Amino acid sequence: MKNFIILISTLCVCMLSCTRESDEKDEQLIVLPVTYIEGFGAFPSSHSSAGAEYTLDEPGGQVWVKTYKPVSGIPKLWKNVAKCMVHTNLHQFVYQNFYEGNIDADFYSSLQKDWKWKPDEKRLSKRPIRCYVYLIHGTDQSGKLSVMIDKNNNLDFSDEEPFYPEIASPSDTLRYYKNSYEIEYDKIQGGRVVTSHIPMVIKYLPHQPKRYQIAYAFPRYASAVIRIGNEEKTIAINIGFSDPSGYATSEVALMDSLRNERGFIFNKGIRIGEFLDFEIDGSKKSFQNLGYDEYDGVLRLKGEQVKNIYSTQVGYKLKPFTGRDFSDGSTVSLEDYRGKYLLIDFWATWCQPCVKELPELMSLYRKVNKDNIEFVGVVGEDTKEKLTKFLKKNPIDWPQIYSDSINKLIETYNIDGYPSTFLIAPDGTILEKNLRGAKLEAKLSKLGFLKE
Repeated sequence: MKNFIILISTLCVCMLSCTRESDEKDEQLIVLPVTYIEGFGAFPSSHSSAGAEYTLDEPGGQVWVKTYKPVSGIPKLWKNVAKCMVHTNLHQFVYQNFYEGNIDADFYSSLQKDWKWKPDEKRLSKRPIRCYVYLIHGTDQSGKLSVMIDKNNNLDFSDEEPFYPEIASPSDTLRYYKNSYEIEYDKIQGGRVVTSHIPMVIKYLPHQPKRYQIAYAFPRYASAVIRIGNEEKTIAINIGFSDPSGYATSEVALMDSLRNERGFIFNKGIRIGEFLDFEIDGSKKSFQNLGYDEYDGVLRLKGEQVKNIYSTQVGYKLKPFTGRDFSDGSTVSLEDYRGKYLLIDFWATWCQPCVKELPELMSLYRKVNKDNIEFVGVVGEDTKEKLTKFLKKNPIDWPQIYSDSINKLIETYNIDGYPSTFLIAPDGTILEKNLRGAKLEAKLSKLGFLKE
């Protein structure tokens, strides 16, 4: 693996005090310059598929075909060639294509809604930039699957060399690789367009359906150093391995607590809005992750808070909620269960794993002592009609709250996958997350909640 470290030397650590009109103590905005490092670091090695560009005849083709670029230099002897555009900043790509007239207003508006994205025009360029890179794959004259990347991003493959991609197993996917390829692209930084470089990995996944057999990732994460008192802590930052702009993810983790004999213990990291905890001189200090900012090349944290911190992390208190039971309209709130344990199950009728495990969850509910623990379901990203039909056919013994535009429970708790569960302690603290099946039953048994 070649060394690929870029230091941002022109930025310095900046701490700005932000006074709030409240009785709480002042908090600080901490701005930390980042260093980019090749690899996946402490984070799961996510990747995307380099599928062929859509045609007008395919679903979705109508809205994307105009955004594609013509390329030259495709080897004439190759067969079954697939031309693939890979984005390095999908938000910028959509923005510039809307102003070029390649994406219509209705589709542009729908993407903003789906992504929960409000374009910040000060940080985007109406003038097209190279926020993408092209690759092609096909069968060469020897009959082998071959790949070329337009590494210098000039839309011409005649100055590039073909290669045979490494083969990935179902278990290691793209984390461990022999070769990476440095690609050139543009990004907006500090109010101007700058040329940047990033490593790219391509692998062949023969166990996947044909459209998803060529996978790519940008194996690069970031690190930042924070100084607290006389101690320095290094923070790892997942800025996105499929879209390195930081829009898709901006998770952080403490480097010191993640090292093991192979390098790192993999985890999903601390998401935006969640808290990074430090043990300094025997006391805990908490800083809220405000996210990586590609525009300034920094990580932002909100300064220490001590009291009344709500988060969706284990060890923190869950922000109180109030909703209505979907079946009878009665009020359901977190306070109703104070003094008991509570399992909150976020699910949807269209989620097959959710529906599949409901009978098992029902069976477990009938085994537990209701004096100790209760269950509450929250249904998100669904329709009332589908939920009504589902509950009529499959009655559930505990309250179900429908997450809507008023209570916004899915948004409040940052639920990004189903099923998601929280096991809440009697004082409102999150004890465990995403326990299901045998692991959930074992935990409740250990707590002594199963009937004899």
